[in-house]
Amino acid sequence: MRTVDDLTGPRPLPVVGNLVQMRTDRDGHRAYDRWAREYGPTYRLRFGRMPIVVTGDGPIVEAVLRDRPDGFTRTRVGPVFEDLGVDGVFTAEGAKWRRLRTMAARSLNAAYLREYFATVTRSAARLQARWSTAAAEGRPVDVLDDMRRFTLDVTTALAIGHDLNSLEATGDGLHTRLAELFPEVGRRLYAPLPLHKLVTLPRDRRRETAIREVDALVREAFAEATARMATGASPRTFLEALVGVEDLRHEELVGNVLTMLVAGQDTTSSAAAWTLHHLSRFPGAQARVRAEAVAAFGADGMPSDPAALRQLPFTDAAVQESMRLRPVAPVMGFRPTRDTVLPGTGYDLHLTEGQSILLLLSHGARAVPDPDLFDPDRWLGDTPPAPAPLHPFGAGPRYCPGRNLALLETTLVTGLLCRDFTLTPHGGTVGEKLAFTAFPTGLRLSLT
Repeated sequence: MRTVDDLTGPRPLPVVGNLVQMRTDRDGHRAYDRWAREYGPTYRLRFGRMPIVVTGDGPIVEAVLRDRPDGFTRTRVGPVFEDLGVDGVFTAEGAKWRRLRTMAARSLNAAYLREYFATVTRSAARLQARWSTAAAEGRPVDVLDDMRRFTLDVTTALAIGHDLNSLEATGDGLHTRLAELFPEVGRRLYAPLPLHKLVTLPRDRRRETAIREVDALVREAFAEATARMATGASPRTFLEALVGVEDLRHEELVGNVLTMLVAGQDTTSSAAAWTLHHLSRFPGAQARVRAEAVAAFGADGMPSDPAALRQLPFTDAAVQESMRLRPVAPVMGFRPTRDTVLPGTGYDLHLTEGQSILLLLSHGARAVPDPDLFDPDRWLGDTPPAPAPLHPFGAGPRYCPGRNLALLETTLVTGLLCRDFTLTPHGGTVGEKLAFTAFPTGLRLSLT
């Protein structure tokens, strides 16, 4: 058995610990992976004087995720979200989480995906039109921006039945203000000092305006949802699925809608953008996705049933492989609620109550042959990589309830765009930035 004091790691500097090395590292959070290769899958850092355990050891990662919410809670994330006015199932703990989780699971049940599918394809058609215009004008596309617009439109429509239509919108509006929420989480999460508590910046006022707008939309939409569900109709939105839940407070509705908008936009858009990036660099794989989509959807049609996506095994494999190479949440932080022993590879790890531990999910994603190679076929063989070490949607009781919707959106948009366009890189260097999630920077594609 080992404790945090028994672990090795990069040498910390006086006072600041390893923070300077993290901030000056050319790849930011990728330093975690290099240190794991140098010091082993479980090692020690210091943030200031605070010791931090970092681990990519599969059994330990699995044990932590499956011991939530009782055995481990998030570090810092909950207060940051709540301070921004986003208080929903993602940040809740204990009895509150159990209650809100039931609400979220009910609204995102796979049985509702058929009802939601028309909303997803409406936004996909607008994205197709946007890219067709760019192709005709010879303009490259900002892939992440367009994927964020697409996923925000889908999530807003499914959450409250509101057609935000940011794909066709120009100028400033709710769609631009909402898009600024998630980056603010990252800024506050990694800020050395809580300056936002001392100074109110224009972006803070814009965020507050967006939350007030969402609050008003939720109030109006829930009244309409209640009236529609009284007719015996099937739920078409998150709010309609929650009609009839006992003791439901308006604040809980708003908090969970904001959680859906923030998390549903940023994570899914990043996964889709990375998938299109990898396919643009491998024309052979892109051609296989195109052939699948033509066979499943027709040469120019739009699928009317989510079951059509089952005919896209290679496309699904490309999405899985992209998430392996570029996990949207490569690092997750927790604290044990009690002294605990975690079974690891080669030794057990003893943690005292409150000891911070970072789960390095990107390390487990490398546990395959040729880990730096984009190879969707590895997911199609007789022994595909086990999803457990990867955990793109978490594991245990707190796995992401939006998993099915996120995969549906990503697989659909990948198939449609590869069917309709030839994607090629548009010069420049594609980088990666970790805010709260990891996303591509400088990702532009040329379209034919």
